[in-house]
Amino acid sequence: MKKLSLLFISFFLLTSCHKEPKLQIHLPEYIQRNKPAVVKIDNLNQTKIDKVDILVDNQAVQSLTYGPTIQILVPKQFKLGQHSLKLNFNQGGQLVKSMTLAFILYAGIKPKVLSYELIKTYPHDINAFTQGLEFYKDTLYEGTGLYGQSSLRKTDYKTGKIFKQIDLDRKYFGEGISILKDQVYQLTWQNGMGFIYDTNLTKKGEFKYHKSKEGWGLCNDGDVLYKSDGTEKIWILDPITLQEKDFINVYTNHHKIVRINELEWVKGKIYTNIWQKNALAIINPATGAVEGIVNLSDLHKKVTQHPELDVLNGIAYDKKTGHLFVTGKKWDKLFEIKILFK
Repeated sequence: MKKLSLLFISFFLLTSCHKEPKLQIHLPEYIQRNKPAVVKIDNLNQTKIDKVDILVDNQAVQSLTYGPTIQILVPKQFKLGQHSLKLNFNQGGQLVKSMTLAFILYAGIKPKVLSYELIKTYPHDINAFTQGLEFYKDTLYEGTGLYGQSSLRKTDYKTGKIFKQIDLDRKYFGEGISILKDQVYQLTWQNGMGFIYDTNLTKKGEFKYHKSKEGWGLCNDGDVLYKSDGTEKIWILDPITLQEKDFINVYTNHHKIVRINELEWVKGKIYTNIWQKNALAIINPATGAVEGIVNLSDLHKKVTQHPELDVLNGIAYDKKTGHLFVTGKKWDKLFEIKILFK
């Protein structure tokens, strides 16, 4: 009888030691790249726990001594954006509780608010619903949108004169353009395809979208094309197949940036318009972090005001001067500006 009592007591003590914890996890509002996040743990039934294993998207990243607060550092290989965080609680080498929560990884830096200097103003076609803008040598190429009005143009930026223009079929809504290795690439909005031309605007081919549903903006780093699709994603296209092989998510330290539109590659960064915002964002293409913001809303006031006037759109970088050329949808002016970083 005594032996049975001892066995019962031993079993009771063993199961008590490993009863399931009742835990509440409190994540910080913002978990940021390269910054430790303090996670608070309420152990409601005071169950013994000695270790916590941390997994991000089911990949083990840390093993920590348990405490009412722990510091989690998300490794650099994880993109900005949404992830899962799994916490495995252990006691004496045994798993006693596993909890999974969703979190968003934000950029670890606050964007700098930059100013600019207006260098010069040039004429621009007031009927052009500008979607893409890019220099090739000394010629400004422009892609325009709207059904029945979409085109691709070679222009003299100083006078606004159109050297050559080809019009897209009425079923296409033209979007962003980019020129890579003497070929002009032009997106369409919702047709799931883009066009390829030589620099004299002779059509050479087409390409289809795969992972991205829409076409918005386009730029290149000299080797590959980067494509926006109206979300927070910027896709990196395979230089041969033009299929979307990877992407970055664009975030600030506190916000997801969506409706990324026209793109321009400038000294290792991606400059972009955000649709319906008269501003530029400067993005680190390696991480997706927004490093700078330039408010250009006063340029909207400098163009002729008319019923069809729309927002800022179109960024072209002049490598010779280091200046940007910007305009908007149905703006009658093109502005040469210099971004001031000090």
